[in-house]
Amino acid sequence: MAELIQGVFPEGGKSNAKQDDKSAPSYLLHISITFSDPLIWRRIRVPGKLTLAQLHHVIQQSMGWQDTGMHQFTVGKISFEPTMSKGTIRESKRFDENRHTLDSLEEGMLFMFTYFYDAGDGWEHEIRLEKVIPPSQELKQSEIIAGEMNCPPEKAGDIHQYHDLQSAMGNPGDREANRLFELTGNGNFDPTFFDLKAARQRLATLNY
Repeated sequence: MAELIQGVFPEGGKSNAKQDDKSAPSYLLHISITFSDPLIWRRIRVPGKLTLAQLHHVIQQSMGWQDTGMHQFTVGKISFEPTMSKGTIRESKRFDENRHTLDSLEEGMLFMFTYFYDAGDGWEHEIRLEKVIPPSQELKQSEIIAGEMNCPPEKAGDIHQYHDLQSAMGNPGDREANRLFELTGNGNFDPTFFDLKAARQRLATLNY
């Protein structure tokens, strides 16, 4: 079960997001839901000038999530989270995901790159940097290349509960047998189906 990391980190002062117009590398990322079996994964190409806040939306659209829960990134040993209002009391100090671009975090991405969605009772994603694309081939828009397996419904709780529901599908006498269909609102929900075309259409709606 994913849990929010409670480390204490310095406040983000000046933005690490690069302000110049110089070209940046782009990245080929492999994103998978930790402990999923069969593996639920997506492969995407993203511009290096993307902030972590923007990457959050790319992951949501690529996976098929509904963006209904909290989220957090860990890059290297540092935690990044969305901007909080000034009146909000933080349990710990973390870096602001809006102020850091991928190209400024490349070294940490090679060491550890994790995305927590609906953390505390939700979904942990491993992000693997597969390739650094040189600035001469800089992307202007994120692209999804491939993927496998359907996105679980958020209300399933976590990957372990989702696996339990999948197992119940094969046993019509189990009281949980129909729960997966109820959670998705789709009587024909197929855990093995991934619609690449639909994922590309969702990504195309993002503006940044």
